[in-house]
Amino acid sequence: MVNEAHTDHGTVLRPDQAAFVVNADGSYSLLLPDLAEGEVYSAAQMLVVAFAARLEDEDFLADMVEFLGDLHAERRGH
Repeated sequence: MVNEAHTDHGTVLRPDQAAFVVNADGSYSLLLPDLAEGEVYSAAQMLVVAFAARLEDEDFLADMVEFLGDLHAERRGH
């Protein structure tokens, strides 16, 4: 899904959106909506948080790189 809120100043997130941003230098930011008391993050938002939390796990990163390589090879074969 594409967010159409892009300007020459960057991309704007809606207040209810979450994002994982990778900068050119390899650093990253996790952006989450501010929730009112009693609100909870959606399952999809929690998936973004879980991904960010696993970035220090070298085995996880190796598995993801392998998965993406396999997926790319599989799609090239079709």
